[in-house]
Amino acid sequence: MKLSDVERAMLEGSRGQGAAKALALLVDIGDFFAAERLIPVQSAHVSGVSYLTGGDGLIEHTAFFADLGARVAVPTTLNPCGMDRERYEAMHIAEDFAVKQRLILENFARMGVLTTCSCTPYDFGHIPRKGETVAWAESSAVCFANSYFGAHTNKEDALSALAAAITGRTPEYGFHLPENRVPNARVRVTAPLCEGADFSLLGDHVGHQLKQTSFPFGAIPLFEGIGACRPHQIKALGAALASHGVHLLHIAGITPEVEVYGGAQPEIELEVGPVELTQLAERLAPKQECALYVVGCPNASFEEIAEVCDCVRGRKLKPGKEMWVFTSRPQRALAQSVGLMDELTAAGVEIFCDSCPEVTPYHRERYPAVVTNSAKAVHYIQAPGLSNTPAYFMPLSEGIAAMFEEVEA
Repeated sequence: MKLSDVERAMLEGSRGQGAAKALALLVDIGDFFAAERLIPVQSAHVSGVSYLTGGDGLIEHTAFFADLGARVAVPTTLNPCGMDRERYEAMHIAEDFAVKQRLILENFARMGVLTTCSCTPYDFGHIPRKGETVAWAESSAVCFANSYFGAHTNKEDALSALAAAITGRTPEYGFHLPENRVPNARVRVTAPLCEGADFSLLGDHVGHQLKQTSFPFGAIPLFEGIGACRPHQIKALGAALASHGVHLLHIAGITPEVEVYGGAQPEIELEVGPVELTQLAERLAPKQECALYVVGCPNASFEEIAEVCDCVRGRKLKPGKEMWVFTSRPQRALAQSVGLMDELTAAGVEIFCDSCPEVTPYHRERYPAVVTNSAKAVHYIQAPGLSNTPAYFMPLSEGIAAMFEEVEA
């Protein structure tokens, strides 16, 4: 791989040993993928933040770069950690976990990473432009950046995203090359799509159908038949797809890269109707009693918080039931500014920031099973390497009905 004079100097320590180590990693990745060069990135989003997922190794890894004096070279946001930094006791998080989680966040802060702790950085100003080169990690954020904004990023992991943030570089391969962004699967949608849960089911179904394909950079579906939709619905679609390894999608007439998908002739043809989504919802439905309903995978936007508020207004939680909504601090502030927080609190809904349903350690005695409106969360909450907690799917309207008392006339 060809390096510029500046990059070669960085590799030799011109910006310190932290940057040299980071660049050496990117050179190895570039060599593996036969990249010809490194290219500048305009921003980064780093994952690998929760102590639940990284353990003591994550403390050591972040301290390694911070102790070497590494500093990020581009605006860099941070993924959710394992708890609400201010209200972790309300999540029944042990103090020992909280102490170690703070160490991880402190190490990131020492490197100049913005400790935003959200998987939706675009909800508070971290917005890439079409065609802009970025280095983002976290599967749903990557899919949204590639698809909704038309930015160019590969699915970075925690270490490669941090290395790109420190050096301001990434290897040029994969989705950074326009020819690798062309759709290779066409999905004709005939099912009605009303709420975010419908888009989540659609993504889960299609992702499962395309999981066994052998395309070099994964399946890239082009959806047809999806009418007007909101950003959070596209977010739900992409998040579910991403849990099956899809990191770029196109929606005819909606997503921006018309020049990429306009004349495409995909190799795979799928059709998804109401039967497929109904059957999937039945398979993912609760098989046991669930005390906790969680929303916010990916983190809830203001619009989604308002939707929850509309559903719970005037209601009270049933005895023994709880509802948590995970969001970012800026979106919570917006909700607070128009009184939504007060209404949610009156209904008994807990709003947590800094974390998400996937990377928080659930108190298993209190919450032996969890139900959510996110198909992605269903897969990850029960993963052995994460919470290892049984998880089930329910659309928001059904979840509210299960958790709350009927509204009195």
